[in-house]
Amino acid sequence: MAAVNHPYLPRSLKLPHFIQNTRSTAEILTILSISSGIIVIIAWILSGRRQEPFCWKRRLVLVWFMLCGFIHLVLEGYFAAYHAVLAGHSSVLGEMWKEYSLCDSRYIGSDAFVVCMETITAVIDGPLAFVTFAAFMTGNNYRYALQLILSLCQLYGDVLYFGTAYKEGFVHGPTDSPLYFCFYFCFLNAIWIVVPILLIIDSVKHIANCQRVSDFYVDEYNRKFALTNSNHHKIH
Repeated sequence: MAAVNHPYLPRSLKLPHFIQNTRSTAEILTILSISSGIIVIIAWILSGRRQEPFCWKRRLVLVWFMLCGFIHLVLEGYFAAYHAVLAGHSSVLGEMWKEYSLCDSRYIGSDAFVVCMETITAVIDGPLAFVTFAAFMTGNNYRYALQLILSLCQLYGDVLYFGTAYKEGFVHGPTDSPLYFCFYFCFLNAIWIVVPILLIIDSVKHIANCQRVSDFYVDEYNRKFALTNSNHHKIH
């Protein structure tokens, strides 16, 4: 049997084109944190420039949309485009994915599920996150519907992600590692379950309130229309 030349699980995974990362874990996390921090700052500044200011909670939601757009379109878009040759990449994004693959080797091994999921996320969720951000900034009538659709897409994809890993017995990474399993795999991915659920609830409440107001005015119109017709018939 040929010697395994990579650090990923399962050890039977074949990656003949694998190249070891030149950047350390600390360097990769620092680059990602700084990049994400810049996006957060830009989104926070933009959300505060609206003529009718948002509350701080809504501004945090807008920051979330912008950050999701960046992650979905840039990071996950990179994976969708280069997954087949990712193991041999030495670019910053390539090494980020090789680092993350230490917690889930389905990425470095081009697993069919994660390739399809991440491609859909990059192509649909990424642009949709920016569109949703713009919809709130302009007060578009569809803003909460867009928030609902985006959050449902994110939640569905992440539930499937965890579900498929569970069904396979978590064999694609070390389950005893605080960094790779607890932080990378569980904590980071759980964010895309907790936040979308909260935003789904928020969307449903706003849409239901709008429907309640709409029903009230429709009922009032129908009542006045019926009353007018009744009076008209009495006159004649």
